[in-house]
Amino acid sequence: MAVAAVLGLGLGYGPETAFLLLATVIVTVVIGVYIVVNLACAGHFIRVGGSALKPIRHLLFPVLGIAAFVPALLTAAGLPVFDFVTELTAPVSYAGPIVGVWMAAGVVVLLVLTRRHPERTAETARVHIEEEAPADPRQDGSVVS
Repeated sequence: MAVAAVLGLGLGYGPETAFLLLATVIVTVVIGVYIVVNLACAGHFIRVGGSALKPIRHLLFPVLGIAAFVPALLTAAGLPVFDFVTELTAPVSYAGPIVGVWMAAGVVVLLVLTRRHPERTAETARVHIEEEAPADPRQDGSVVS
């Protein structure tokens, strides 16, 4: 799919415009991921609470990160919210709607999977479960038999 997108856009718009469009799409997605990770950090430590919660590290820094990334996200998506941001020209200006449609499609797939095959989405939690480490891991790279 990536090769088809790169070649199709490169042949249709030229290599420079295709690069700008794809780079803008990728940057928009990555900035969105940074915002979600900041939200997840704050949410996790709010739920855990207690002595694990360090307000500056787990609340203030994520909020500051979100505050810094929202203008970057709007700019990358081509939304001229700020006076100092130049509006993107077509076809690079399509990056925001492309990412929006892609994310909406992802949410639809998640909802369908959750409804039809809830065990599949539940299995993804296993990726984040840590296995117990051996009691005495060797530091020299050798294997304990």
